[in-house]
Amino acid sequence: MKRFSAAAALCAAVLVGTAQASPAYVTVEVSGVADMDERGAVSNIVKALSLGPGASIESLKWDIQLTSYGPSYLSEMQLTFSDSLGNGVTFTPGGGDDFEGTSHYAGFQDLRLILQQFPLGDDGLLRLEFHDAFKDRAFDEPEGMWDFGTLTFGVSTVPEPQVLALVLSGLLSLRAVARRRPSQAQRG
Repeated sequence: MKRFSAAAALCAAVLVGTAQASPAYVTVEVSGVADMDERGAVSNIVKALSLGPGASIESLKWDIQLTSYGPSYLSEMQLTFSDSLGNGVTFTPGGGDDFEGTSHYAGFQDLRLILQQFPLGDDGLLRLEFHDAFKDRAFDEPEGMWDFGTLTFGVSTVPEPQVLALVLSGLLSLRAVARRRPSQAQRG
């Protein structure tokens, strides 16, 4: 019975630790995405990724090339990644590059270190809106282009209730087997 108690305690510790497990990574290809208008405009490119209810966005890694068309600047090209309600982070890869042209950007940001991590809602959708900070060009004329590259999101998921129920039933089954089986000391 002592072995069962130790095994049950270990299983419980592992189960509790899954909520704090290392994040999974989701990579999004951004090649050929037009940078159209200010945030919220109907002409903007919006992508939605289903990552699961309660998932938390914890980091962003990027390796991209952007081109801005004059008179728009690289520093105006943005991506807002958020839950379905718009709660999230606006990312400006070319921040400070107040000129038009083409440039490559790469880096990593742990959002937890700057207190910008956020959970997704009950629908589990991560919304990506590619937009510009300021509309310089004519209506529906692109401000720039995400030429090529990838964005990689660090996602921490929450265990589904079905998984928790399965683990609990397994622990109860182990306990029942341990009670029925006599220990070696009793066998003689």
